[in-house]
Amino acid sequence: MSCISNYMNYFQLLDRLIKIYDKFEGQAVDSSTIFKKIKQCIPFKECRIISISTLGLFSNEFSVSGEYDPVLDELGKKSIIIELAFPKSKTEFQFDNSDLTRQHWFDFCEEIVSILGHEFIHMHQFRRRNFNWPMTYKSSSKSLVKKEVQEYYGDSDEIDAYAFMAAASLISYDVMRNKTYSRHKLFKNRVYKTYTRVFDKKDPVVLKFEKLTLRYYKKLEQQYHATTHK
Repeated sequence: MSCISNYMNYFQLLDRLIKIYDKFEGQAVDSSTIFKKIKQCIPFKECRIISISTLGLFSNEFSVSGEYDPVLDELGKKSIIIELAFPKSKTEFQFDNSDLTRQHWFDFCEEIVSILGHEFIHMHQFRRRNFNWPMTYKSSSKSLVKKEVQEYYGDSDEIDAYAFMAAASLISYDVMRNKTYSRHKLFKNRVYKTYTRVFDKKDPVVLKFEKLTLRYYKKLEQQYHATTHK
């Protein structure tokens, strides 16, 4: 978690992105303007933020994806790429309850910061190992498809990074409602559900994921209180 606090403050960045809605509320805004405003809120020199338009998204759907490249990082170049995808079929988005609601915008912002945090964790992992790759996870599944998926999600680096995403999703929901962590809420989390579709619930991979999620949740909770009481 120290790696996240060293590189970015989750709540400060989330707050900056959420406030974009206030600037545009009641207006019809094109995706290029939305992208430029988001990009202005993400100042990290390690990141390259790009935008694409796709026929695969409809109405006011947005999607976010991220990638970290340790080779570029070792060369001192921008090593984290965050891609924001907007629907090609729609030219403008109305910032109000008739179209792009505040909740929809919050979900989009939460996804951006969560994925950015995921990639920063990968950056920290590789820098800590002097850019060496981790040991690979070996699946015993006889299904080639399941084996491939398990070896991705069972990778120690990915368990760590996805646990952060699960914790970020939970804390984002909880701090708005003054709630606290519970395992019951974790079971409903989409990242947790991904892990339990890939592995048995009692598999050591899932148990490690749960443990790390709780650890990240507590660290993010501390970061939230430190941020709001400054």
